This record gives sequence, structure tokens and C-alpha cells, in this order.
Amino acid sequence: MHQVEAVRGTGQLPQNNYKNCGRSHSLTADEQKKVVAFMRQWRGKRFCTCQYIAQALKLKVNRKTIANVLVRHGYHWRQLPKIRGLSEAEPAKREVFVDKYGDKTPSWWQANMNLVLDGVTLTKAPKTLVGRQRHMAQSIKSMWMLEGEQHNNEAHHYNRYGTQLGTKVPLWGGFTGNGQFSLREWTPRPKMTKPEWTKRIPALKRAVLSTESIRRTVRAKVWQDNEKFLCQPVEYRAAGLQLERFPPNSGDLNPIETVWAWLRRDLAIKEQADYAGGKFITVQQFRQRAAQFLKGYGVKKPGSDHSRLEKLVRGMPKRLQKCKERRYGRCGK
Repeated sequence: MHQVEAVRGTGQLPQNNYKNCGRSHSLTADEQKKVVAFMRQWRGKRFCTCQYIAQALKLKVNRKTIANVLVRHGYHWRQLPKIRGLSEAEPAKREVFVDKYGDKTPSWWQANMNLVLDGVTLTKAPKTLVGRQRHMAQSIKSMWMLEGEQHNNEAHHYNRYGTQLGTKVPLWGGFTGNGQFSLREWTPRPKMTKPEWTKRIPALKRAVLSTESIRRTVRAKVWQDNEKFLCQPVEYRAAGLQLERFPPNSGDLNPIETVWAWLRRDLAIKEQADYAGGKFITVQQFRQRAAQFLKGYGVKKPGSDHSRLEKLVRGMPKRLQKCKERRYGRCGK
């Protein structure tokens, strides 16, 4: 009102500081190509959101504009499953496993699960600010996908923890039925050859004997998945061990997968504290931190009869029962 009075009779319109009147910018054809190319490169990472795309490409547009561009190119923001679906043959193999071990008691599992073995690739955050911010996006729950891709087992990597940036720290480890995480083999690569793994089999035996009674009349059982380089029954027998395999694509039946989830979460919490405090640790310090967490999972809390690791082993009957109730589908672990 005062602006109008101030310029009345001058023939000039009042000035204001409003820009675009709430209307969003549009993108040029070249900018749209950059948006699509950036999304295709980074869509497997959690930070590939409309807001981040606009910031990374320095585009002065809102999220809806970015989304509209991607939708016009056939991409939609879809929720992803955490794991690959079961094939037609896999439920039958899970049924065989459940029928064989479904009647075993918690005490049986604790006495016979002499070493639960699996590998995990941990990731130590990079030192740079942007890299650490990206790394802290621990899980990927949704991503840009073409129509029908959500039904394609090859559409994404099914890594429930996301594609993390930083230094890869592979670990092959295992814990015993009495709740001791006694095996930690830090390896240069996540996958190995059979000869490379054969050299590590004595370490498996030491891991069992360090915590279990050595007065055994039967071979100690090593429970693991179906990685080709791991499956060496002859070499295991020569070392006094017996190979026990979980059904294929059955991480939900392997209790050590729960341990990896604990470890990733606890490492992420510490890493966020480091980030806030400007602290940066070495790979060796990162390994030591992981080892401390793993050791802690085997400690009994006051008033508890079993450690967290022991509870996982003793919970095997419940896992198998749930698997059976769900017609040998995922047991939800």
C-alpha cells in the first residue's frame, strides 16, 4: 500500500524483491541429459536423491523438477527388497535342511555349532568430508529403477548396507557354540582361491580348540555357506573338522549374519562420533575397534545366563520353525 502511494503519479510500477513468484526453473535439454547420466552412474547409492542431484550438478531447481525429468525417461523411485528372492529350487533345499535339524534343541545347537563361519566386507570411511557424508548413508532402501526392474534379481546388488565409499576391509570370522568370536581372518580380498583358503583351515581348528573342549570323540562341525573356495570337505576332514552347509541363498538361517548387522551398526555409531569430533582412524585402528565389538558380543551381561552370541545359537530352533511356518520362505531374521 505504501509502495503504491510512493510511486503514484509517476507512471512507474512499484519494485519488490520477489523472484520467479514461486515458479520453479526449467532445465535445458543438455542439463536434463546430465541429470539422467548422473542418476545412471550413482543410482545404486543411497545419496542419489533428487535433492543431491540438484546440488551435485549445481542446478537451481527443486526436487520435483529433477523427479519429473527422470520419470519422463522411464525411471521411478522404488523401494527395494533387501535380499534376492528365492529361486524355484531353493525352498526345497531349505525344506531338507529344516527336516534334518528342525527337532534339535537349543542345547544341541550350542554343543554342535562348533564354529559358525562367514565373511563380511567392512568399509572404513574416507577422510574427505563429502566422502564421509556419503559413507554414512548406511543402507539403500530405494533407488531409481525402470519399470519392471523391481522384479529382476539382477537389478541391484541387494546389499542391505548400501554401497559404501571408503577403504574396504574384508573379514572372514566365526564364533563358537559357547559364544566366543574366536576366528578373525583379515584378508586382502573378499574372495579367495581354494589354495588360499586351504592355508587358513588350521586357523579354523585353532579357533575351535581355543574355546571348545579338546576331548572330542567326533569332528568339530564348521557351519558355513556355499562359497566355492570354502567348500573343501576333504581338507576339513584332514584337519579334524566336519563341513556343514546352510542351504543356498539362506543367510536368514545363518546366525552370523545377525552379528554382521550388529557390527556394522556399532561401527557406524562410532564413525559418526569420530566425524563430529574431527577424528580419523587408521585401518589397523579400525580392525581393532571391530575386534573389540566382536569380543564384546560374547560377554554375558549381569543377570543373564547367555551372551548375545550364545542366544543366537540357541535361537536356531525358532529360526527353523519360522522357516517351516512360512513354507520354507524367509524366516524374517
